[in-house]
Amino acid sequence: MIKQLILIGLLGILFGVFFVSMQDIQELYNTFGKDYIAATGFADTGSRNLVTAILLDYRLFDSLFEAGILLIAVSGVIWISKHESQEKNAQFMLDKFKTPDLFVTFSRLVYPLMLAFGFYVIINGHVSPGGGFQGGAIIATAILILYYIDADKDTNIALIVTIEKILYIAILLVASLSLVSRGELFTNFFVIDASPDTKAIYLVLLNVMIGMKVALGLWTIFTAFLKEGR
Repeated sequence: MIKQLILIGLLGILFGVFFVSMQDIQELYNTFGKDYIAATGFADTGSRNLVTAILLDYRLFDSLFEAGILLIAVSGVIWISKHESQEKNAQFMLDKFKTPDLFVTFSRLVYPLMLAFGFYVIINGHVSPGGGFQGGAIIATAILILYYIDADKDTNIALIVTIEKILYIAILLVASLSLVSRGELFTNFFVIDASPDTKAIYLVLLNVMIGMKVALGLWTIFTAFLKEGR
């Protein structure tokens, strides 16, 4: 009873703080950032998708931090996993003899389409909704379908994690090139007066690298969960 009262009291305090903080939101709110990005986002970054302009240029540090959090999460899943590192087969949770043939056939048809769509979302993330994070999740889901197509598929988790770490370091290096070319850290490494098409090269490169990293990270987590389902 005492614990419940304490919990209710804490929730009441949180609600009170939230209510008080919301009172000044109208006074604090302004459209300066939105208006600036809408007016200059394409010229500054070369991205017609202004969300990508924010994630890969104006606020690239946030995206790098998110990618780092995913890497830490993957490492944590591997660390708490109970299976031995030499076990490479993820069929513990899957039984190919119980998987309907119709589902396997459908998976074979869907797999290449999902893979192609994932790459499309990644590569066109600067001109349409999408990007590395979204496309990487689609590719990871497509790879997961392979386990239903071939339950005996071997997966070297250690190699995948190593490649993901290398990709993250490469992303940091690419993001840091702007310090040399423009004197600014974590932004487009092409000069500010470069054409939008030229700046788009940086966006595509970073989206592809982030997409591959996200796909590898989620693939590792999926595989670890499959192994733990035995």
